[in-house]
Amino acid sequence: MCLSVCVFAANDKVVVASARDWSLPAGMQPVPYSGFVTWGTNRFSDKITVFGIIVPWRLVNTAPGVYDWKPVLQSIERARSGGMRVGLHVKGVERAMVPEWVLSKYSVPIIDVRPLQENQPWRLQIVPPWHPDVMREYAKFLEEFGNSGIPQMPEVVYGYIHGISPSRGEELFLRPVDIDEWEKTAGLTPDLLAQCLKLRLDGMLKAFRSVEHKLAWMTGGPLAAGQKGHEEYARQTDGLMEYALAHGAGWRSGGVDFQHTLFRSKPLGASLTPDGYCVIDETLPIHAEKRFNGDENEEYGKYWEWRFGPVEKHDYRHRISTLRTLQLRQNFQYISPATLQFNPELNEYARLTQGRATGNSPDAWAYLRECAIRGERGPLIVKNLERWLVQRDVEGSQSVAWQRVDRHPLGADPPGRNWDFDARRSDRRNGQDGLAFKLDPKFWPATEPAVLKVTYTDAEKTSWQVEYSGPGGGKRASAKVTGNVDGQRKTATLDLGPLSAAGAFAAGTDFRIVTLGPGDVTVTLVRILKVNWREQ
Repeated sequence: MCLSVCVFAANDKVVVASARDWSLPAGMQPVPYSGFVTWGTNRFSDKITVFGIIVPWRLVNTAPGVYDWKPVLQSIERARSGGMRVGLHVKGVERAMVPEWVLSKYSVPIIDVRPLQENQPWRLQIVPPWHPDVMREYAKFLEEFGNSGIPQMPEVVYGYIHGISPSRGEELFLRPVDIDEWEKTAGLTPDLLAQCLKLRLDGMLKAFRSVEHKLAWMTGGPLAAGQKGHEEYARQTDGLMEYALAHGAGWRSGGVDFQHTLFRSKPLGASLTPDGYCVIDETLPIHAEKRFNGDENEEYGKYWEWRFGPVEKHDYRHRISTLRTLQLRQNFQYISPATLQFNPELNEYARLTQGRATGNSPDAWAYLRECAIRGERGPLIVKNLERWLVQRDVEGSQSVAWQRVDRHPLGADPPGRNWDFDARRSDRRNGQDGLAFKLDPKFWPATEPAVLKVTYTDAEKTSWQVEYSGPGGGKRASAKVTGNVDGQRKTATLDLGPLSAAGAFAAGTDFRIVTLGPGDVTVTLVRILKVNWREQ
């Protein structure tokens, strides 16, 4: 088998390309329960396979006791006839989503929401979902939604459990200013907020009976957590996420295009080791049961300069954020036209590999980098992005973070730290001549032929090669890679032949990239591919 954009070299040769290499086996298709998603019905790319459609309370429930699902069913049928699937957004908080008869019958207040930033290009009005009459009528709407049978339709792949937010109205977070204002003007209390959210959660769980895996809870913990003076809101909403997951729901984070969120995420089983590596607990039901695990990797281009600065720097954030979706084992992504304008090869790689597990993935990878995020006691250093292949600093292979990238400030940045390192290098001057790697045994359980793709910067006069063990544990070495010190980023493809992940190197690692000198080797990405892989 060969890859679609590369040629495998013989054992004594190496192929070097002057670019990043995201090639995959020819004919590879996305896994069935995955997809790129867009709002509405504008399929701006054939890479889009899911339309996110709104189920507006206002359109369906036009009068007391009157429910008309034909517009929603027609939207689903149009998508199906075009070879598309749909995700559902059952809304009832934004002003435009609430029936007029509800507003007039119960004299419900309408709230002008303070923008997230003054340069935000939209403004928002909401109807308080905690209003007792609104809650009661919305509960009837959700019950009728469940009776419609729409959630169980095979064309429906997800349903967001919408809440309340100052962003687009129906996400799930509140700022201190929102709570303070709405307590005074709209009767908000911790108890009413908790009732409102629990009602929506139970209503959606009931509506999606037998297909709860399609559901997406939308926050990682209690609302207002850590907000001084609002502790009762956190106490009253604590446990809702756990309740949703315990009843079969999946999760939507909504923050992956902020680049450095979600290194620690309870619903996704993401945590940081003491030495700064993000690891994922794949035994959690959201991963093991292939529930909805999605995000919104869409905030790129001119429209989003108000939040992320000059568009010229969005390419780097797109690359890191897209790899983070895969690191987090996500299977659905909202994307925008601007998303696909950056890194087409990486976008296609993400589309084909999202939602995969160790048993059906053709590759594993480690992207070598370093960043810093805010911690409770100061900055936390986070190393690498990894999926079933990890790089670790062990004796003889202690790495150095390298190649600084300055970028627009992010919310997760410690004060003054709006930059990252986009590679790691060996450290010969301190007796560390390599970079050590270990494979996940679930991904590489037995000896088999391997191809290694190493993306490196040809920055110093040096030669390097890969040391690994073959059948029976015998040590082997790949062909040598010798650069011309042109400062360019390149990808070397090495055919290793049979590789045994037997932990034969320091601290149980499986192979090393070793510099032969006189300079160091600087590496950004290492991908290992199974030569005999076949789509299941």
